[in-house]
Amino acid sequence: MDWDAYEHHAPSGSWIARDFAHGHSFDHGLQCIIEPDVVVGADVRLGHRVHLASGTRVLDDVEIADDCVTTGVCLIGNHVRVRTGSCISKSVIVDDWCFIAAGIMSSHTKNIDHGRPRAPKRQLITRYGYGSVIGSRTNTSAGVTIAPGAIVGYGSHVVLDLEVPNAVYYNKPNPWAELQFELTPDNPAYIEIPAAYVPHELDAGLLTKYLPYYRP
Repeated sequence: MDWDAYEHHAPSGSWIARDFAHGHSFDHGLQCIIEPDVVVGADVRLGHRVHLASGTRVLDDVEIADDCVTTGVCLIGNHVRVRTGSCISKSVIVDDWCFIAAGIMSSHTKNIDHGRPRAPKRQLITRYGYGSVIGSRTNTSAGVTIAPGAIVGYGSHVVLDLEVPNAVYYNKPNPWAELQFELTPDNPAYIEIPAAYVPHELDAGLLTKYLPYYRP
């Protein structure tokens, strides 16, 4: 760790990179770590012991609760809520209005060959769609896409794309998340997806810098 790249915030015991950029009304809790090359927008609130790794991008009106981490380049959209103990891994895009419950784990791709020198090196983008709800203790494999408005039940294993918007998924009958039923517009859990909404994308420069083995 290059200690010269950080400033120590004595009141909170946090270490914050000198190049950290944020919008208005930013707030953080105790013992946070914000690495170099992290940018967050306006009205962003971090809980205690949050660790944001280099390459993290956070947009506006976002709450990240206690003991959450990012592990590298990722993008967290507007109006997102991330609850206690969740991990947003590198190469993950979280679209606007997504709710991430406690203790979710998203797979990262830094050591994609896992010590196997002949294995192909490939890094994948994972996406949590607009307004999706990711239930507590859910695990998502690298490269999956969760449809806008999808609700993923507690303790699910997402190993395949969840393609139907505004639908409920959980582990039944197999031990991975599958479509259970679709929500109708009169259901309180149904979310309107704006026709003009454009999903977020990682900046090309960030992909080159942090995901050298990414291929569309």
